[in-house]
Parts: sequence; C-alpha cells; structure tokens
Amino acid sequence: MARTVIAKERARFDTAISAEVSAGERDSRNLTQQKTLNKSIVNYTGAVVGIEKLSPSGTRSGIELSVDRSRSASTDSLFSTRLGLSLQHPLRRGAGREVNLVSLRQAEIAHEWSEYELKVFLLDFIAQVEHQYWQYYLGLKQLEIVRESQDLARQQLDETRKRIEAGSIAESEEAAAEAEVALRTEDLINAESEAVSRAISLLRSVNPDSASFWQVRPELSDEPVLTRSERQSLTEHIEIALELRPELKQARLQLASDELQVIASRNGLLPRLDFFMNLGKTGYATSFSGSNPRLGQDGAYDISAGLTYDIVRDRRAARAEVARSRASVTMRRDAMLNLEQLIKEDVIKAYIEVERTLQQMTATAATSQKQLEKLRVEEVKFNVGKTTAFQVAQAQRDLTAARIAEVRAAVVLILNEVSRYFLREFYQKQSAVYITI
Repeated sequence: MARTVIAKERARFDTAISAEVSAGERDSRNLTQQKTLNKSIVNYTGAVVGIEKLSPSGTRSGIELSVDRSRSASTDSLFSTRLGLSLQHPLRRGAGREVNLVSLRQAEIAHEWSEYELKVFLLDFIAQVEHQYWQYYLGLKQLEIVRESQDLARQQLDETRKRIEAGSIAESEEAAAEAEVALRTEDLINAESEAVSRAISLLRSVNPDSASFWQVRPELSDEPVLTRSERQSLTEHIEIALELRPELKQARLQLASDELQVIASRNGLLPRLDFFMNLGKTGYATSFSGSNPRLGQDGAYDISAGLTYDIVRDRRAARAEVARSRASVTMRRDAMLNLEQLIKEDVIKAYIEVERTLQQMTATAATSQKQLEKLRVEEVKFNVGKTTAFQVAQAQRDLTAARIAEVRAAVVLILNEVSRYFLREFYQKQSAVYITI
C-alpha cells in the first residue's frame, strides 16, 4: 500500500495529453444600412490536442495544436490551424527540485517506514513462537517430573503399607502417604492441562492446519543446551541495538519526514512570482491542408510574456504551519533521544537478567543435588523407624520443586539469550526453531 503512494506522487510529473472536439451553429440577426434585418447563420467545428508536463523544478510546459473551421451562408469555409507553445516557471514559491519533490520523498520515507514496521512484526512474532516453544518444552518437563514424583509417592505408599503389616510403624502413617499420592495426582492433572494449553498456543502460531490445528501434536527437537563461545560486552550489545532496532530506524525516518515538512511549510511563506510565456502561429486558408502554419510563410502569430505575482497579507496560516513543523521536528528529536535511552535500558536489563539466570542455573542445579541427598537420607531414616512418612513426602516435594526450578532456570536463560542475540541473528541469518508436526 505504501508503494502505491510513491507511484501516485511520481505520476504528478507524467506527461498529460488532452484532446477536445466541438461543433456548433449560431443563428443571428444584424441590421443593414437600409435598416432591415439580415439573417446570418454560421456553423463551426474545432479540435484541440495538447501535451503538458510538469518538471521537478516546477516548470510547466506545454504544446497545443488547434484546428477550426467556420462557414456561413454568404462565405465559404475558412480553416485556421494554430500551433502554440506555453511555459510557466515559478521564481519564488514552488521553485526548485527540493520543494517540488517533498511529497515524493515523504512517500518514499513512508514506504521504508512500513518495511521496518513489517520487520518489527516479524521480530515480535518469531520471538513469540520461540517463547511458546520453550514454554511448551517447560510444560512437558514439568509433566515428566510430576509423573516421576507421583511414582515415588506410590512407591512410598506401598512401602508404608508393608511396614504397617510388619508392625514396624503405626497405622497412622498410611494416611500421610495416601494424602501425598492424592496431592501428586492433583499436580499431575494440572500439569497435563497446562502442557496441552501451551501446545495449543504453539500450534496456533505455527498454524500447520488452519481448520484443525489443535488435533495435531508438536514434537520438539531442540533442547536448552547453551553455547557461550561468543561473549560480547554490554557496550557492544548497546551499539548493536542502537544500530539495528527497527523502531529506532522508524523514528529517524519520521524525523526526516518532519524536516521535509519544514521545507514545504517555509515555501508557503514565499510570495507567488511566476514567469509565463506563450508563443503561437496560425495559418488561414479555404482548405485544411493550406492552413498549415509553416515557418517562413505568411500567417498570423501571437506572443505574450509576463509575470504573475500574489501574496496573502500577514501570511498567518503559512507562519503557523512553519511554527508547527519546527515544533514537530523538535518534539521528534527529543522523542528519539528518549527512545534511545529506553533501548539502552532494555538492553542493560536483559544483560543483567542473563547474568542473573546463569548464576541461578548453578544454584538450582546445586539445590537439586542437595534435595536428592536429603530425600535419600529421609528414606534411610524412615526404613529404620527414625522419621515419619510425612517427612519423606516433604522431602519428595522439595526435590520435585527443585527439579522444576532447575528446568525453568534453563528455559528462562535460553529465552534471555534469544532476546539478547536475536536481533543480530535476525539480520545476519535466518533464525528458526525446528518443530516436527
């Protein structure tokens, strides 16, 4: 759509061809010297063909060829053919390529702006698919961990019942083990529902089948394995963002468009002063071929030249337009500086989040190991009768939570890494997550 505006603005400088054909008859009366009314009937036909063109400098030139024939009851047909040239050139308002090409340049800027708008959409959409991919991956891992936790709870319930039958522990321990199995079953139902919901969101974005996209199952092939071979500094990330962020490029284009508007509004302050010139030669004859206005032969000619001048007193509207355009440029520059600061803030926060998540991954991995060891100790103590089934169940819950936290930290880290490197990768090569349907 933006490209059509460019074609429309360029059309202002296209050559225009016009043609007109007319015919008519006039029945009139005139008074003779004998004071009698004389009837006069005259009919005529005519044709005009003209070519006109506006140049980027503001000059409007044209050429016109006209043919007329007139005839009355008392005279034969008289043919006249005129070839004329016209020229109009602005000397003040509307003079120069810079002014006359403002609307075309603005249309080109709007087209480039729309391209960056498309890139912004693509960046957001692909980042959304990446996010949904890893959220679904996290949902599957959570479901897997919860299933394993439910199996452990059931094993613990079986072990508790065996020990009750052997008389080594009280029957009251069975209630705690059964409650833990029920709790794990509830967690499993929730995890299954959440995984399905995330799969539906991912399938809706990938859209393998617009009619029945929810009836297929995505199979994930990527794992959150991070390679940190390239370590760029915070300053380098900020420089990349300021160079490649599409919204910043859009702001620069909008500033350039507003600066062009200042040129156009300043032109409105100038008075109109146009130079014009018209040249023409007309041939007359009783036949069409004889009326050809050949150079060097007898015939009528016409020539006119002059200046056209006008100006509006006080030019209040033009002055207001200039003030508005300049204020818009000032506002746009301040907004662009603010946008640069916002981008820097985003990059800095993302950089800090990546470093925090790296440390969090190490911490959650250590926590998982400690919780696993804690569960082993509680199971040993339970086997010798020094702890309760409730304590074992609590250790199982802590281990499940630690394992989920570890997986979540890995997913959050890779999402942060995607945000950190995504913009550069988008411009350098195609970025994609591989999904098998």
